[in-house]
Amino acid sequence: MEVDLVIIGAGSGGYEAGIYAYRRGMRTVLVELSPESVGGNCLNRGCIPSKYMRHGAYLIDKFEKMPEWGILPKGFDIDYKKLKEGRDNVVITIRENFKKFAQQINLPIIYGRGVVKDPNTVFVEGAEETIKTKFILVATGSRPVAVGNLVPDGKSVVDTDQIWDIDFVPKKVLIVGGGAVGVEFAYIFRKYGSKVVLVELQRRILPVDDIPEDSGRYLGRKLKQLGVDIRTKTTVESWEKTPDGVKAKLSDGTEVEADFILLAVGRKPTTQGFGLEEVGVEMDQKGFIKVNEFSQTTVPNIYACGDVTSPLMLAHKAMYEGKIAVNHMLGGTDWKRDDRVIPKIIYSAFEVASVGLTEDQAEDEDYEVLVGVTSFVTNPKAMDDGENEGFVRIVADEETGEILGCHIVGPHAGELIHQVVHMIRDRKNVEFASKTMYSHPSLSEAIGQSASEIHYGPITWVKR
Repeated sequence: MEVDLVIIGAGSGGYEAGIYAYRRGMRTVLVELSPESVGGNCLNRGCIPSKYMRHGAYLIDKFEKMPEWGILPKGFDIDYKKLKEGRDNVVITIRENFKKFAQQINLPIIYGRGVVKDPNTVFVEGAEETIKTKFILVATGSRPVAVGNLVPDGKSVVDTDQIWDIDFVPKKVLIVGGGAVGVEFAYIFRKYGSKVVLVELQRRILPVDDIPEDSGRYLGRKLKQLGVDIRTKTTVESWEKTPDGVKAKLSDGTEVEADFILLAVGRKPTTQGFGLEEVGVEMDQKGFIKVNEFSQTTVPNIYACGDVTSPLMLAHKAMYEGKIAVNHMLGGTDWKRDDRVIPKIIYSAFEVASVGLTEDQAEDEDYEVLVGVTSFVTNPKAMDDGENEGFVRIVADEETGEILGCHIVGPHAGELIHQVVHMIRDRKNVEFASKTMYSHPSLSEAIGQSASEIHYGPITWVKR
């Protein structure tokens, strides 16, 4: 078989790149391990099933507030197996729709392990098929990491790939890791009735530079209000199995008993076993493939996208990089990788969204910054919805007014952030945002108000 492009991995990045390559007229083949893994980590073991479960937790939140709207509920029961059935049905439906659509547009998916034999040859182990190609795109995703003596076994210690096999609500769960996945499952399990202990090695939850400390602190307060026991600067020193689950000794000197430990400490790139190093594709010490601004590796006709390129492991980043790669294969140089315009969104007791620079990052880059903040507390739409918690925070260049970053905590932050993504990409300033019309009542009004706080001067709550 001879084609223009072989994509190794039919996850979010690979699949999106395949469709884009089809649109651009390239003869393309996708290589994926099995029919059950089409869609990759996001669809099968990540963002899609977790958002389904998070929505259930959110509905419980809303149910508990119904009396405020004159609706007096009679109570409810939790059927976790029903939740699992509904969640899995969504995943299967999306996966099958992916495969059907690929078949309709004549985008073949060959099942097996794609191994690069030379820069123009991919051999598919399992299908025993050799493909000659002009270009190769590596989109092989990532897998969970273990830490210390916490080795996942799917029962006592469960990683973020194994959690989907759990078919009961734990009475008590110990979550190790206060990043995006940890705080998401802390909220889910707590609202479904579990006692939750969340431990984080760093001094705060969401301990990444791209998310302001204020955002993590705000979310932490809410999780604690809901009953999540958050312990920062804490680790698991040892643990053992018990007749009812596990017992863990923590570095703060306490012991915690739980049904199981959920290990949510991150993921590592899946880059070994594909023949990449043998053909000269360079990687860093952590196994990430080195790519340039066009998603191109050190072998000119081999590209990479998604989790294999950097620790910023997001499905939309993979899609974005995959299309940039295809565009460059076809001679385009107008579309480049830019982490600054990639939104980072966390779904927990609040949605937490960030794009661009934080205030600290901007100052590290020698910007003189101004910050505009508007609270949802007095936002009429948020009050109507009973979700008037959180804020919109815009970071701008004091000299030009250019919007450098935006950070939103609160209702529908993951949707609201996209308005500012486009402003940052087009280098719009706070004057533009402050003079844009927003419908009333709407949550979006808070964006214009935050921009006005910078452009015209602050009149609401005090910053800095």
